[in-house]
Amino acid sequence: MVRTVAQGPARQVTSMAPAATLTAPAAWADLSARLRDDLPGPAFLSLFATAIPVSVDETGTLTVALANEFCVSRSRPHHAAVDEWAAAAGLVGVEFVARDAIGLLSSEPAERTDPLVEARTAHAQHERDLRHQRAIERQREQPPGVITRLLAERGFWSLDPAAQLTLFEVDDLQGGLQVLPGPYGTPGTYEATVFAGLLTLWADGDRSQPRAESSLRNLADLLSLSWGGRTGHELVRAIDTLTTTSYRVLVEDDRRGWSNLFHLLDQAETRWEGPRNSPHSRIRAKFSDPVWDAITQPRVLRPIDLNVLHALGEQRQLAKRLFLYVEGIPMHRLQGGHEMVERIVDDRLAATLGAKRDLYELRRNLSRAGKAITHAAPRYKAVEIIPRSKRGLRRTDPRYLLRVVRSQQLPAP
Repeated sequence: MVRTVAQGPARQVTSMAPAATLTAPAAWADLSARLRDDLPGPAFLSLFATAIPVSVDETGTLTVALANEFCVSRSRPHHAAVDEWAAAAGLVGVEFVARDAIGLLSSEPAERTDPLVEARTAHAQHERDLRHQRAIERQREQPPGVITRLLAERGFWSLDPAAQLTLFEVDDLQGGLQVLPGPYGTPGTYEATVFAGLLTLWADGDRSQPRAESSLRNLADLLSLSWGGRTGHELVRAIDTLTTTSYRVLVEDDRRGWSNLFHLLDQAETRWEGPRNSPHSRIRAKFSDPVWDAITQPRVLRPIDLNVLHALGEQRQLAKRLFLYVEGIPMHRLQGGHEMVERIVDDRLAATLGAKRDLYELRRNLSRAGKAITHAAPRYKAVEIIPRSKRGLRRTDPRYLLRVVRSQQLPAP
């Protein structure tokens, strides 16, 4: 049974012997993966992404500290899924508490594991490292690149600065995303490609720090960009744009809310000898805390074929945004090694892709963009617009779906 603890006098958290060898971090890793699959990305990010596993006590209750009392109260609609998970895991239940209500202010879990559990954890980490290395080797045999699921799904690269994009609606909880342009404007498909390159550099490293470092020439080669007099300047400007553009996530109901203002990159440092835009100039970019929290979560990184973005060319901006979108979202597996996803062609999809809200024109443009993608990426078997077959559609309901069918992709390293 899920319990939520209202805020009150602070109490000290004490670790208790778990009923089994299942530790709080291991239990929360499994539960959070379940919640991430079940919830819209922003709902998980706003409520559970910063949660801290506290303990599994001797009764078999997992205690998890959420960021604040608002997150605790908004977790209630998801208790059925949590109870189902707890029963399958052999636990009595899960208790959600606010950090300040229990005197827990740091991001470190309060639980300490015994030597046997630590040995098992070390062995499990070794096995994950081996799988990680094998995945990297497989990935390097394919066109390189990774992208984050949340950024790809939610239109970070294509928002209208004058508008707010509704991200999700869960029960009576609503959330939105705003983009606040910096002095260099807002990120577009070029900046999205550069960010994917930085993310790939990080993913191919040891991943222990929230930063990526490379020479400008190496970054250009990774992105299949020909080196010219302006290439270095364009790469530096794209990174400056990623560093100065602000995003605001707003979550609220009819009584209260929560907001988070952040950048994708917190810092960008360039070092050079000789000309500033020399191919040997080195760039070091530091991911912001929200991005770092997101990319270190399980099953968020998605492989992306950066060569396709290059092949689509400069004139195919909608096709590029659509490709970034479909590369980042999860799909349903089909027989024969294929997978598929369908999305309603509505104002929300238009806003995510930075396209016009005229749905008739959007369908036409998406159809052309889909043909460009299937031509540039043979793995994509169909990117097409089809009529909805749902019964009981009202006259004002959207009438078409975007259907994407492709060969199954390799897991991200």
